[in-house]
Amino acid sequence: MERQSRLMSFFQSLDRILSQKNGAKTTQEEVQQIRCLSSKILQHVSSSQDKIHRDIIAKNVGYIDLLLTVLATSRDGCTTQNIVYILSEVVGKTNTGKRASCLVAQGASHVLLQLIVYESKESQVSEELLFSVHQVLSKIGPKDRKFGVKARLSGALSVTLNLVKNLTNLKILHPVVHVLKLYAINSVNASYLGKNGAISHLFKLLALSNRKYVTLSKYALDTMVQLVKSKSNSARAIGQGGVPLLLTMYADWHRVDTKNRHVNIRKAILSTLKHITNLRSGRRALIEADGVSLLYSFCQEVADSRELETLVFMASIIMRKCFPRNRLPLVSLRSVVGFSLPQSEFHVVDAGEGQADENGGYESSVDNDDDVSSEEDIDARRAESDDENENENSKLPPCERSSDDLNMYAEFFSEQSEFNSILEEEASYGIEDTIILPSTFEYSSLDTRCSGLRSSQSANSLLKKPSNRSLSPLIRISDGQRLTESISDLKIVGSSSSFDDGKELRRPNLNSNPKRRSEGDLRPLMAPNALRSAEKVEISPKSTKKPLHSKNSPKAKRRGSKTKSVKEKREKKPRSGNHPVVHKIISEDYDSLADENSEEDAGEDMEGNDPPPSPAAPVVNAAEYAKIAALTRSVGRFNKIAYPELKGSASPPFKEAFYEKRFGTQRQKIFEDIDRFINPEKPLDRVVYDLDSIVSTAGSTYTSAYSTHSNDDEERVRNRSYCEHLGFNSQFESGNLRKAIQVRQYEYDLILNPDVNTNHHHQWFYFEVSQMEAGVRYRFNIVNCEKVNSQFNFGMRPVVYSVVEAMNGRPHWLRSGSEICYYKNHFVRSSQTTGGVRGKVYFTGTFTMTFKHERDVCYIAYHYPYPYTTMMYHLQDVEKNYDSSQIFYKRQKLTQTLAGNDVPVLTITSHPHTYDKKGIQQLKNRSYIYLSSRVHPGESNASWVMRGTINFLMSDKPSAQALRDMYIFKIVPMLNPDGVINGNHRCSLTAEDLNRRWLHPCPHLHPTIFHSKGLLQYLNLINRSPLVFCDYHGHSRRKNVFLYGCSPSLSWMTNDFNNPAVVGNRMEDQGYKTLPKILQTLAPAFSFSNCNFVVEKSKESTARVVVWRECGVMRSYTMESTYCGCDQGNYKGYHINTRQHEEMGRRFCEALARVRSRHYQKPLLPLTITADLLTSTGSDMQEPPVLTENSSTKDDEQEETEIPVFKKRAKLLIFLSVAIRVEEGATCVESVMVEPLALQSNTSSSADNEEEDEEEVEEEEEEEELNEEFLSN
Repeated sequence: MERQSRLMSFFQSLDRILSQKNGAKTTQEEVQQIRCLSSKILQHVSSSQDKIHRDIIAKNVGYIDLLLTVLATSRDGCTTQNIVYILSEVVGKTNTGKRASCLVAQGASHVLLQLIVYESKESQVSEELLFSVHQVLSKIGPKDRKFGVKARLSGALSVTLNLVKNLTNLKILHPVVHVLKLYAINSVNASYLGKNGAISHLFKLLALSNRKYVTLSKYALDTMVQLVKSKSNSARAIGQGGVPLLLTMYADWHRVDTKNRHVNIRKAILSTLKHITNLRSGRRALIEADGVSLLYSFCQEVADSRELETLVFMASIIMRKCFPRNRLPLVSLRSVVGFSLPQSEFHVVDAGEGQADENGGYESSVDNDDDVSSEEDIDARRAESDDENENENSKLPPCERSSDDLNMYAEFFSEQSEFNSILEEEASYGIEDTIILPSTFEYSSLDTRCSGLRSSQSANSLLKKPSNRSLSPLIRISDGQRLTESISDLKIVGSSSSFDDGKELRRPNLNSNPKRRSEGDLRPLMAPNALRSAEKVEISPKSTKKPLHSKNSPKAKRRGSKTKSVKEKREKKPRSGNHPVVHKIISEDYDSLADENSEEDAGEDMEGNDPPPSPAAPVVNAAEYAKIAALTRSVGRFNKIAYPELKGSASPPFKEAFYEKRFGTQRQKIFEDIDRFINPEKPLDRVVYDLDSIVSTAGSTYTSAYSTHSNDDEERVRNRSYCEHLGFNSQFESGNLRKAIQVRQYEYDLILNPDVNTNHHHQWFYFEVSQMEAGVRYRFNIVNCEKVNSQFNFGMRPVVYSVVEAMNGRPHWLRSGSEICYYKNHFVRSSQTTGGVRGKVYFTGTFTMTFKHERDVCYIAYHYPYPYTTMMYHLQDVEKNYDSSQIFYKRQKLTQTLAGNDVPVLTITSHPHTYDKKGIQQLKNRSYIYLSSRVHPGESNASWVMRGTINFLMSDKPSAQALRDMYIFKIVPMLNPDGVINGNHRCSLTAEDLNRRWLHPCPHLHPTIFHSKGLLQYLNLINRSPLVFCDYHGHSRRKNVFLYGCSPSLSWMTNDFNNPAVVGNRMEDQGYKTLPKILQTLAPAFSFSNCNFVVEKSKESTARVVVWRECGVMRSYTMESTYCGCDQGNYKGYHINTRQHEEMGRRFCEALARVRSRHYQKPLLPLTITADLLTSTGSDMQEPPVLTENSSTKDDEQEETEIPVFKKRAKLLIFLSVAIRVEEGATCVESVMVEPLALQSNTSSSADNEEEDEEEVEEEEEEEELNEEFLSN
């Protein structure tokens, strides 16, 4: 404590002296006092037992300020030296961070830099002082962000550099070289130092220091690394023979440093070489010094050392940069086959996209010859190029369409007009009103707004005088059930319609042409959901009349005699249509029922267990498939139909985990490539497949007209002919292999064909391999990939299909391959494909496969293929098996592609609930859902998801029926058939990305987009814009499934009001987030965290944004499905397969059932009947009977049977909701309370069946008799 107070008194005395001076010249006495005080302070600080004093000084701003003031004003050498020593002690030798920051904050850097400049100008320079100051600067410099700028402005650069030049005492150069390194971090300082000879002096210093002064060598190399970041300094280093010197140093350290204590020195040497080899002259110097071979041998020696992984990685980068920048071994980069495009007055195709510049676009300049490849820069340049093209096309008149032009699309919306003829036909029968039971999915509890009738309105006030109206005694409930009751006491009043005597109420047969219907094509209008109109119903409270047909009645006996003949007729007569099973005769909320079904389905495969075995591969009719394939028009010639498409495929019955890359796999592959360069005589370079040669030989016969539509793979497998190399082929639909080169006995370089009419877009691959040996490891290198990174580096495997396995009953596409990696290679890309940037290179995707069967025929693909012919066959198969009585389905040709392939558009919904004005109007008022996929041909996963969507919508699942009742689906399952057929990855035949042509599509060049947008514009014209628009895509660099949507608040525009999400005073409607949030709960593969709602300027011409802006669809999405698998949820760590793709399509549909817009109108509610069993006295009500799935018939083909639901004398309370109108903001309900009715059921089930048979044969006779008896009451 006493020593601390003494230190404080020293600073107080120092402060007193400085305050008394007041700018006057310091006297000799004051100089002596300051010198004495500084000496005493130094003594206290440097005392070993009082190290705490340095923290006291560092934390006291006033003390630091006093010391710096003395240092800046004093010219006494002894005082200056003392203050510098004090500052050095205050900073310390270890843990200097905080104390150094305190000194920097008080301006110590500036004062010390000025001090060395002043001292260097003295006649007698104190080298000891200069080195002491540099020692302090080396400690506080890293904490000063502007240290380099301060040094340059103060003129300290030359002082420090001169110390390095002139001093030969290497022991005291450590802090000086360290400060020089801090200077060189600033690029301007590095340039100055390089011009003033810093490079040469550092090389001299390295030659002298060698291994004797390790720390000095480390500082010198670190300084060199900072200096050679400047390409001018790199050139100076090359010119002064630095490359051989650095290689020699690395070899020495590699040989001596066996315990890896000085790895940082070797790392610094490699960093220097890495920067130097950015220049062509540097690479040449390294090759001339045999540096590649030296580095290669060094890496082979330490290949298994994890500790030296960084060195191996840096050495591999240097060696790869020294590879000669070769072109791909092709005559031309453009696609093998081309397609002549039609002329258009609305759009000009960028014909220069695939043209090379004068030198082919391969030469790399010094300025653009770095190793850092930025895909973002390339995309930005391409965006600028697209903008220029758009500006050029903006000069052309866009293809504008008037409302009259858009009316041409009315033919694709026949659901809006088709049933008008039914209304006219029903009018001819005099049909207006009917009372029947609804289907399962039309039972709905009334909304709270409409459920409360005014309490003052009694049931009696709703009853009117009975009139002569008839009602059929049969009320059909379900597929295999009907309820027959005696209703002699039932009277209908207030009806606006009447029945003709002797005629039964019928409805048209939906499966026939309305204009050609005959009397025999009609069936009783007793199907569910046939609510007709508002009726007032009265049931008399008392009945003395017996049931119409008792067991012993004459009519029953008369009918019994005809049972046999009736049964014979019944067996011959097919039944028309099936109806949903009524599970409950109670009123349930429609939306809740749909949600329950969705949740029930969502529970499948959600337990984390292995998925259930997948079903067998779908049976493909080879002859039918070949017929469809014969109609497919390709640009080139196909010599086969791929076996997986012709014979079918299915997902394997097990999960497939991600591939876990073994340590050193990628490095090993790179070294194998480097070995080719070091030993050029080793590679075989044998071309085993060349599509260019095939096309050249075929000449004019290489067209679609000469394609072969068959497959002989099974015969080839049985013959097992021998060949010394693998056989390749991709001349089938969606195949795109261009060239295969055998480089080693079991290694092949593969070159993919670009998109038609282009010279780039390489990612998708699909080819055949044959003539393999069993158990041999084959390596395949796809050498012209373009993406900067790939999921191949993160666990993804390609898919393989084996013909032998398929013949043995296992027709599966399996994830296969090992030693999978993706890295940059030495094949240079044309600047025309990189946005004008020269020197960029391709990437290699490599994998190794071991085939199980000898001489097998296998198909290898980037992802599960889904060609155009497969889609057309699938649609044809769906059309053969769907239930036309429940599903309204149409497939129409939207347009034809440039190559002449049909583009189908599907319409899927349910038939009207009732075939009267209200029922048909309800169908017309259903919201539209617009779905599309496969605008990018390489995204085959999008087609598998679409397949799942279509299969679900066309199924007989209750949730699918509910969804069809809610929406009308318009689906374009393949937007780019030409690209899919010809194996393109991204473009159509116009060499353009069709998903960038939605803003101004050309009818001649982009017909699929033009007419798809036309459908949406037509819906917008008639004020029926879709509730949801979704375009299915695939994503190659991310996992999971997710959505891209549109949010005004995340738009590139500052005030984005031109969109449907901005309504009134609300800045943004968050409804666009509803669907992805629902999918997060339903779909195990979906990830909401991956979803993005940003609206970028570069995406303004995409489908998602154009539909959002121009068509007013707030829920406009792009659904991205991964090629790889999932990193969350129940599928975490596993590949995605076709079953899960289809599941995603199904889950998407189920999520739609929960989407509600603020303008959503519930469908017209059907007649709701609630039955309650009463006691024999009729006083006590009991629970209503419930018909469950278990109570229905066991077999789907079982005949209808009568259900004895009510007992004798049971009273039924029926609420007839006969006119329900749901409006926005208000709901009107007209309901009628019906008095209890005494009903009596038959007791003999056999008699019931006989009565049913009789009714089907003599329906008109019974109806007439019923009317007579009913009127007699």
